[in-house]
Order: sequence, then C-alpha cells, then structure tokens
Amino acid sequence: MHIKKRKHTKSFIALFVVIVVAIFAGGGYYYWNNHGSFLGKLDVNQSKTATVFIPGLGGNNITTGYMVDTLNRYHLATKTLQLYVKKDGTVKTTKQFHKIGADNPTVQIVFQENHRPYFQSTQMPKVMHYLYTKYNIRSVNMIGHSSGGNIIYYYLAHYPNLKEVPTVNKFISLATNYAPNDPDVKNLPKNLQIMNLVGDMNHSGTDGEVTMKSEIPMKGLVTGHVKNYKLYVYHGNSSQAQHTMLHENPSIVKIIAEYFFTDKFDN
Repeated sequence: MHIKKRKHTKSFIALFVVIVVAIFAGGGYYYWNNHGSFLGKLDVNQSKTATVFIPGLGGNNITTGYMVDTLNRYHLATKTLQLYVKKDGTVKTTKQFHKIGADNPTVQIVFQENHRPYFQSTQMPKVMHYLYTKYNIRSVNMIGHSSGGNIIYYYLAHYPNLKEVPTVNKFISLATNYAPNDPDVKNLPKNLQIMNLVGDMNHSGTDGEVTMKSEIPMKGLVTGHVKNYKLYVYHGNSSQAQHTMLHENPSIVKIIAEYFFTDKFDN
C-alpha cells in the first residue's frame, strides 16, 4: 500500500506539472501573439522616406530590433536594411531584407565603436551619403534611443551644409538628455520636426536611468530653430517605461508609427 501511494503521488505530481506547463505555454502563446495586436488597427501612410534607427551606448541591431520587427509585422513599415559602420568610418550593408520601395523602409545602424556618441556622430555624414548614393534614399526620419538621440542631434547640428545626403524630416529623441545650451543648435534644419519621447516610470520623474529633468531642456534648446517640437511623456510601470524597456514596448512603437507615418501629431 505504501508503494501504491507513492506511485499515485508521483502520478499526481506529474499530471500537475503537465497542467501547469500547458497553462503557461498557452498563456505565453496568447501573450506573444496578441502583444501589440492593437497595432494592426493603425492606418498609416506609405512612402519611400526611410526611417533610420540608432541605438545608444553599446547598442546593436538587437537594441532596435523589437521596434523594427514590430513595425514590419503589422505592415506599418518594412524591415529593409542593416548597416555596419567600422571604426575607420567604412560603411557596409550587412543585410538587405527588401528593396527600397514606397513601403516605409527601415534602416538599422550599428557602429563598431559604439561607446562614443560624439565620435559616432562624425561618422554619420558617410552613413547618410551611403544611403543617398547606394540606395537613392532622398529623405529620412530618424529615431535614436538614449545616446543614439545625441548622435542624431550632433550630426544635424554640426553638419548643416552637406551635399548628397538625405533630407531629415522628423526626429524622435527617445530617452535622451540634453545640455540646455549649444551654439550650434542654430544649424538644425529649419523644417525639422522633433518629438522628445521620455519615459516616466511609476510617476517617479525618471525612466530609471535618465531623469525627465535632464530631458525636458531640449525644448528650450531647439525651440525657434526647427519647424516644431513636441514633448511626449510616457507613463508606465517598470516593464513599460524603464529606460531599456521603452524600445521593447508596443505602445511606444504605436507612438513612433503615428508620429512618422500619420498626420496625428502634425500642426
């Protein structure tokens, strides 16, 4: 009898484990297949204007991958190019998924030297010239996460008169802090539109790494030098508004798509 009880106990435990695993597997399947499903209802404009994604310190294609893959999955944009910038400034295409078309193509940039934002910004003229000459890209939107936003800003402010580079229409600065003063801000494109997208985790005034207090000065910095500026504060918990989770959040992807590909935020 003692042996039979042990067998019954083991059978019960095994059955319980199977049930628990099935529940979690089913729940996980449901979650991942419905995570961001609301994006499927978003209607966007399609054009040849490419969207350039630049990660922050130590970032790579994985950093911007969720945003790009989600936009692609819901046909809001098309995953198109991945570029690699060597330390000497050489630019090469590591992957081309689709031809450049009128389908909101995306371009992911990865730098070999990825811990020096200002240095990386000095390599951007070659990156942009590469897009212009090799892929005939004439206009872009740009989004930079953390120091990726600084890279974009430095490029725009310090290289105002370049030839054979795409025009930058819109710029999303995601979780990036700025100094309140920069004499080169006057060089920003006059028709540039900027969204300063910041995270506020649990109404703490910070995304856990960058404070809103250090991000908001961008308004005073760029106002009067660009076409328009918008501050968007995203409030969420630690799985939504934390610094690195911002680029893994479907609600942030929705804001990106609406800003770049619809007229929702246009004045």
